Amino acid sequence: MKQSATEGSASPPTLGARMLKTRLSITRNARELTAENGFAGFTIEELCSKVGISRRTFFNYFASKLDAVFGHAEDGLPTGALERFMSARPAGIRGISPTLLSDLVTLVLEQLHLDETEIRGAHGFFTILHREPELLQRMMQVGPERQAAFIAQVAAREGVPPSHPGIAMLVHCLQFATHQAIERYVKASDGPSLAEEFLLAVTQTQDLFQQRIQPE
Repeated sequence: MKQSATEGSASPPTLGARMLKTRLSITRNARELTAENGFAGFTIEELCSKVGISRRTFFNYFASKLDAVFGHAEDGLPTGALERFMSARPAGIRGISPTLLSDLVTLVLEQLHLDETEIRGAHGFFTILHREPELLQRMMQVGPERQAAFIAQVAAREGVPPSHPGIAMLVHCLQFATHQAIERYVKASDGPSLAEEFLLAVTQTQDLFQQRIQPE
């Protein structure tokens, strides 16, 4: 849910479909190799061999193996998803729009619309991330930057400052619901779909927030 290019990447801001497919493949395979072997357990050459590209081609997309592993934030969304979210705000509304929550849920559902292999590969990567100091250090830098950038985009859509506490709270809640849904989905192969797990978490949270803040 965070859209900003990874610092130090060598790819251009706009890519054609074929180049985007290659960039996505590099990051997906880099994460799978990290989950299987650890970050130091494979080389750029081995990554290139798995993707089916040359070392020179790799550096057209990323400046380093670390950049490849973290990829670009916008690559986590289907083409046009963010643009659809930004343009979905009803016309003639001042302040927070009445469709913000549903529009954000739609955006997350598009983000989660991945095949099972990719979901499980990404989950394995984020599991090992906390045991790899180099990866954890980068995540502590990139994570907040991407989150702040996304919060700023949501705030811009709603015409409020990025410091609006409700926007940050909403983004944090949906992010947590996403993580919880993926955890449950990966652990239960015969359970509900990923979308169902996410919607359940959001619905349960929404029910709680409808309670009174203070007793009568």
